[in-house]
Amino acid sequence: MSVDLDLSGIKWVRLTFVDVFGTSHAVSIPATRLAAAVEKGEPFDGSSLEGRARLAETDMRLFPDIDTLVRLEAGVATAACIVLDKDGSPWRGDPRMALASVIERTGELGRTYTAAPELEFYLVDAEGLPVDAGGYFEDTTGAGAMVVRDAVDRLVACGVEVESTHHEAGPGQYEIDLAPLAALKLADALVLTKHIVRDTAAAAGLRATFMPRPFAGEAGSGLHIHQRTRSGLVEDSGELTEEGRFFLGGQLAHSRALSAFAAPTVNSYKRLHSGPEAPSAIVWAFVNRGALIRLSPNVAGGPTIEFRGADPSANPYLVLSGLLIAAAQGVGESIEPPSAFEEEIGTFDPAATDSARAELLPRDLDEALDSLLQDDVMVDAFEPQLLQLLVDGRRAEAAAYSEQVTPWEVERYLDEA
Repeated sequence: MSVDLDLSGIKWVRLTFVDVFGTSHAVSIPATRLAAAVEKGEPFDGSSLEGRARLAETDMRLFPDIDTLVRLEAGVATAACIVLDKDGSPWRGDPRMALASVIERTGELGRTYTAAPELEFYLVDAEGLPVDAGGYFEDTTGAGAMVVRDAVDRLVACGVEVESTHHEAGPGQYEIDLAPLAALKLADALVLTKHIVRDTAAAAGLRATFMPRPFAGEAGSGLHIHQRTRSGLVEDSGELTEEGRFFLGGQLAHSRALSAFAAPTVNSYKRLHSGPEAPSAIVWAFVNRGALIRLSPNVAGGPTIEFRGADPSANPYLVLSGLLIAAAQGVGESIEPPSAFEEEIGTFDPAATDSARAELLPRDLDEALDSLLQDDVMVDAFEPQLLQLLVDGRRAEAAAYSEQVTPWEVERYLDEA
């Protein structure tokens, strides 16, 4: 994102921060206080960082990253922040700080890593119904298309480069594709993009949802991440470089643990395992769009390693941290990936092939959290406080969900006995 230090016409500055669950928060201050906030930090109640439950009042400070300061709308600017504890030290549960630390610790790979995201979402009306009945790449008009165009115009004005946008497979489902960015800038841009899409939709009397699968029987929403490094992961021919093989091998080796970051809600697992283009197994491919990782040759700027296991509910700072940690371990230890897997998992017949049966991704959130805690490389890469907040919070969600009695269960079992 571009740097804008000119505050002429700016009356308010939104200081934004993200909790461990990826929920965006903000404190608005008069523009006249920005210089003091940059120098000394802005006090705020840090208990909001614990997620949905405010357990205690916690005095903390937000430090705006001045490089992220952009004009958001008339009279308002926004800046992403790092969080410091009340003693002035970096707060150990701050996801943005976690990603910055991972970038530093992964050396050349972290510094030269860039990624371009495909962000999918639904637009719904006041009754929660899709705003249109369009399909994949359909040339739609109407309220949904207008919201997306307006949101993209606002993003571009904020310095976020958008490569394209189009209607996705589901009714009322759209995709915005951002240009490649370094990891920290990308995470900041994704947080800003979701805010702008929501805000633009609300102004039009609509709602934007980044829920992984809001409608049964319709396509889920993904967050596909096209990854590159300066040294190159994929040749122009479409074949992996040596670094690319090990990069891919590391991400596959840690993919079950990565699911806790990439697919972080109970609803995420209604998207995974749900169809031919939703990942279900730990495989990679050249063509198969149901693979967890795919080599994508026809991407602006050259071929990429595309991670398809994330959805828009993911905390971008944590999922990018996890991808970097896994890739760095793969490169550092020369982890070779298995052979490419082009068969659809649902039709795969192990008796008719020499290939080993593919290992499956976690089936639910609890299984993903178990996989994360069993992965020593991932656990060692994050502050214990951050992981505890994340795991405890998501366990509570999974437990609350398990207690629900759904209409499907009532219809199926009420008279069975």
